[in-house]
Amino acid sequence: MQVISSFAKGVGTANKKSKMLVYLWLANFVFALLVVTPLFFLFQKHFSRSLMQARFGQGFDMLWLGDVLYKFREVGPAVLGSFLAPALLYFLVYIFLNGGILGRIAAHGEKVELSGFLSDCGKYFFRFFRVFLISIAGYAIVFAGLMKLVGIPLNAWTENASSEWPLIFSANIRFLVLILLFSSVRMFFDYVRVRLVVEDSRKTVKATIKTFGFLGKRFFKAWLLYLWVGLVLVFFLIVFTIVFRTIPKQGFLFVIAFLWQQAYILSRLWTRLLFFSTEYHFYRMNTEIPAANPEEDQIPSLSG
Repeated sequence: MQVISSFAKGVGTANKKSKMLVYLWLANFVFALLVVTPLFFLFQKHFSRSLMQARFGQGFDMLWLGDVLYKFREVGPAVLGSFLAPALLYFLVYIFLNGGILGRIAAHGEKVELSGFLSDCGKYFFRFFRVFLISIAGYAIVFAGLMKLVGIPLNAWTENASSEWPLIFSANIRFLVLILLFSSVRMFFDYVRVRLVVEDSRKTVKATIKTFGFLGKRFFKAWLLYLWVGLVLVFFLIVFTIVFRTIPKQGFLFVIAFLWQQAYILSRLWTRLLFFSTEYHFYRMNTEIPAANPEEDQIPSLSG
């Protein structure tokens, strides 16, 4: 019942706070524009008058790719750095925006305004950054330790395999375990962030330790709730892929394809709200923190 109730409340909160989608989409769009624009001008400068551009317009071509790699063979490190730097910067932006999302979710009865959103982004940035640093150790322990333990029986099973079927099954099992471990670790540190926001605490290490106790008795319920939201994300991906493949990428229909891509990005951002909203409500339901808004204890309809 707690899982269903938390999911329903999470959908209602994600819908009520959907104005944040505008801020999140704009942040992603502006960042992507800043990254893509220099690459566009680089391409125009070197290939606008070459046959390689015409070949590129006809689709992916290994010969064209080989020409490009050969032309820029001496600037590989610089090009790699030009990709790593924006990736690192985006990750910092991602942490920054997460503070605004959780801060606005926890702000009961307040309208979502840009000033409040940015204020929460700044307020929780360093706390969430410390959580990220702690999470590095968490991911390392889980994937370096548990994945090796899982691999021991699988390696013994496939060592003397007489066909490729054990290898196929082993690879699928490894992938499934990897996904499940990744989701559980990510869920755990999401609840650390939720605790920091709800308690308005700056003690990230203490919050991490307490979260072990919180999830210890409720792990499978919390994990089931997390996987439910993950299925929503998978559903959006399947619908996007099916429709996108049917849209021609030429002429005016290219605009429709672009708009459909943006719709998918919005659906992913909404799912991001849903992850935090469901976790927030599950946390509130299992703590003694009273509701700031009496209406919050009522389960909203899934339509919002």
